Amino acid sequence: MAEERGTFAFAIEWLKMMGYHPDTRMSGIIGKYWGWYTADNNWYHYSVSRNMRRFRVDRETLHPAALAAEAWSDLLMNEKLGITAEDEGMQKVIAAHFGGFGVNQADFVTRSFALGTGGWACGVYDVSDDGMLHPDARVEIEDYEAHQCLPLTWSADSCTQCAFVTRVELDGRDYDQCQAHVLLDGTYHILTQLFDIKSHRMVFPESVIADLDTKSTEQTFAIVKPAVPNPHFSYCAMGASIFEKGISAIKATDEALTSLLVHMRVGRPKMFVTDTMIEKKTKKDANGNKVTEYAAFGEADDTVFRTPPGEEGTDPMKVVHPEMRVADNEAAINAGLKMLSLTCGLGDNYWAWDHKDGLKTATEVVSDSSMLARTLRKHQNALSGSITTLVRGVAGVCKGICGTAVDTQAAVSIDFDDSVITDTQTDKNMALTEISMLGIPALKRKYLVDYCGFNEEDAAAAVPDQAAAIDPGF
Repeated sequence: MAEERGTFAFAIEWLKMMGYHPDTRMSGIIGKYWGWYTADNNWYHYSVSRNMRRFRVDRETLHPAALAAEAWSDLLMNEKLGITAEDEGMQKVIAAHFGGFGVNQADFVTRSFALGTGGWACGVYDVSDDGMLHPDARVEIEDYEAHQCLPLTWSADSCTQCAFVTRVELDGRDYDQCQAHVLLDGTYHILTQLFDIKSHRMVFPESVIADLDTKSTEQTFAIVKPAVPNPHFSYCAMGASIFEKGISAIKATDEALTSLLVHMRVGRPKMFVTDTMIEKKTKKDANGNKVTEYAAFGEADDTVFRTPPGEEGTDPMKVVHPEMRVADNEAAINAGLKMLSLTCGLGDNYWAWDHKDGLKTATEVVSDSSMLARTLRKHQNALSGSITTLVRGVAGVCKGICGTAVDTQAAVSIDFDDSVITDTQTDKNMALTEISMLGIPALKRKYLVDYCGFNEEDAAAAVPDQAAAIDPGF
């Protein structure tokens, strides 16, 4: 069965002791999301009763829920994700902490979109609470799954204080840890409490700073959610899964796959042979009873079957080829995948069972459906806000604890890979066609800027406006 997703009652009790009341309403639903994501729940594994006995039954799976979450992560988080800032100090912070961010955080975004919520938070190491600056302190980005996030103060569309639960190792020993990122006296503090993993009693190692003032007004964490409305609670910091509307499509896909494999298993040829054609030997067993052994049968043979002799002239050997119904089952699988694609906002032809070309090009996707383009923009906007909040949070911690010279409010640009909805080669070809037909210098300069890396000054020097014709006056 699916991995047990803890409720962290010990951490919740500690938070309540400090006057906070974490929002745990989505914990049960997150557990259900996890079951579909891992294809490990009571729908996939169940039992049936036959003659007073119970038998375990397992459905086969293509892992449709994971396919949907991974598809969106592939579109959003890849090597083409760009995080930049014109401010020199902010750009240095980005270079130091966000290198390869799109690739490194792809798996985390997959799980966040599957479970409806995830969290990024600043982790600070090699620092003391002496109130001094620590230029050598390590500021790292920690990621937390939905069940590890405990919102403390929130509105319908934001969360300003949050706690995160995880397991840590300290001095060779494992502990459960709860860190609360809270606002105290105008700045964000990171409150840390460790617990014994067996008794869940609070422990107080000397090396752990219980209250670390980051001296930053910037939020030190960011909640990550897909752009999917939460239908379970209207006033909640937690989001809904990317496959929230796709449970029926998940069932349809894997029911069809199970049917295909069952037909393949029972569709093997069956040979029925009369007794008179099978070599047989009679011998006695350990109790002296006569036992007949037939040479044509191996252990647990389900291909050759023995039949009693028929009437004279009856064919003594008959081969049956059951119908495998491959085409019907493949059509059913594709119908399920089509439903899944639609309900997860990927358009209606994102997957196919026998697709040989992999992911479609941008031209094909847009021509098939604009749903993917629209939904992609929604997710980009949601994820861009989370990344920007995290960048400012890291910059604020670096400034407050390390003394880094940075403007935490400097503009930050998040650039996603839009090749799936914008075919660069098609745009270039169209631009060249316009240039050849019109010959306008401004179009040539725009082409150099858009596709050749020129700035506007260099492009103007390379392609000046045509000089006006001189009238000789004759």
